[in-house]
Amino acid sequence: MSKKSGFGLIEVMAAAVVLGFLLIGLNFLQLGNRESILRIRVRDAANNIAQDVIDSIAVQGLAGIQPGTRSCSGGADDLCRSLDFEGAISTKVDFDVEVTVSDSDADYQTAKSESKYVDIFTGEPHTHIFAKNIDVTVRWQFKKSQQSINLSTVVR
Repeated sequence: MSKKSGFGLIEVMAAAVVLGFLLIGLNFLQLGNRESILRIRVRDAANNIAQDVIDSIAVQGLAGIQPGTRSCSGGADDLCRSLDFEGAISTKVDFDVEVTVSDSDADYQTAKSESKYVDIFTGEPHTHIFAKNIDVTVRWQFKKSQQSINLSTVVR
């Protein structure tokens, strides 16, 4: 019998199948990486939207900020946001923004009865609290799951 040299057809086909499975696995890893990057970009956009809303409310000044809750679904069209994300995976995301401004009157009444907040010069309880709490919640749908972030601040 003579010695064979080189590869046979079966060995070449087996190597091609193994390489094919490796390439499919790498493709799935790359697709998962792209989805993770898109998820991060959407979350960053939601954070920017919430910060923009807080900044636009804070610019009004303390006297111009009215307590209450506003949301995109409540007819406040200026709170409705939608962004298109382009790239390897393109998608459009609709953001629902809810803003809650709370006055600190209840906190003030509690503080007054407990004498926590007193004027350092007169010793009398404060009659005004010069701050309002602003809570902004941004919700969006991503891959059939509800995502949200919440930013809070105090305007003085």
